[in-house]
Amino acid sequence: MDTQFTASSSNGTAETPELRKRPIYIDRALPVPYCSHQNPHQNTLADKGAQGAALKAATAAHPLDAVAGKITKTIQSPEKCTDGLPIGSQTNFIEAAKCAAILGFPVNTLLTVRWSSLYHHDNANPLFAQPPVERIAYLVELLRKWIGARCRGGFQYLWVRETTSELGEHWHLAFHLPRGKQKAIGAYLSDLLGEPLSHTLRTTAQGRTEGEFACSVWGSWHLAKDTHPERSSFYLAAYLGKGEPSERMYRGKLVPNTRKPVRGRVFGGRERSGRYDAPQGQIRGTTALKKRFDIARPLKQAMKARQSGDLSGMRA
Repeated sequence: MDTQFTASSSNGTAETPELRKRPIYIDRALPVPYCSHQNPHQNTLADKGAQGAALKAATAAHPLDAVAGKITKTIQSPEKCTDGLPIGSQTNFIEAAKCAAILGFPVNTLLTVRWSSLYHHDNANPLFAQPPVERIAYLVELLRKWIGARCRGGFQYLWVRETTSELGEHWHLAFHLPRGKQKAIGAYLSDLLGEPLSHTLRTTAQGRTEGEFACSVWGSWHLAKDTHPERSSFYLAAYLGKGEPSERMYRGKLVPNTRKPVRGRVFGGRERSGRYDAPQGQIRGTTALKKRFDIARPLKQAMKARQSGDLSGMRA
């Protein structure tokens, strides 16, 4: 090694200030000190004179956990709040319910879960260890397995998240329930949601909804059946789509949303104003995945098959 270095130096090819290459990294690195594994806050370079003192001051001014927190915030997906369903959502829900009826598995049951009430009566419920999006996905997966084992048509469903000043954020899930399974699904949901099933039905004054056949003891969740099956769940799907605005902007003016088929008379519809027109509050999500609503994959495929005219894609 010494011989080669001497030879290169004698030949005049050694690195000199004139021949030195320009450094790739111009900016100085961030002075991050080494820390003791026994005491992470102890600066092991503090005994190295002025350099150690400067590093200690820099670390005190900008703690590593604070720097890591800032970096984490910058790489997270930006949050987005939606204050209503997209235009055309109610039509898609109604179309999905129609496809379910054609397949022979109509959407005939509605589950409503009020998260704030459920949490109020059981703040140790393990469901609340998950964000709402993951919590809903978890419940949908368990219900898919439970109903899929009892129905040859699988789990056909629609769901939507809503929020109001009185109820807070709550969840509506409309799905197909096979005959004779009402009592069993009530018992299963009481275990799944952690709030026992009430043995007595509520009265109308207590908030009982039309077709309600099961309710929890504190009213945090309840089940209702479709009282008009001959309508192929038209109004059940329309109810889930009520969060779509009944009016929209057109050339700078608010006009009735004609793409929403079920809306109040004030907005050009045929229904009594209010039930299908009230705003359903803001839901927090991300720009990549809002997850304010969802439709079962088989129903999406059936909707696509109907739109293309290829009914062979609709299989029971």
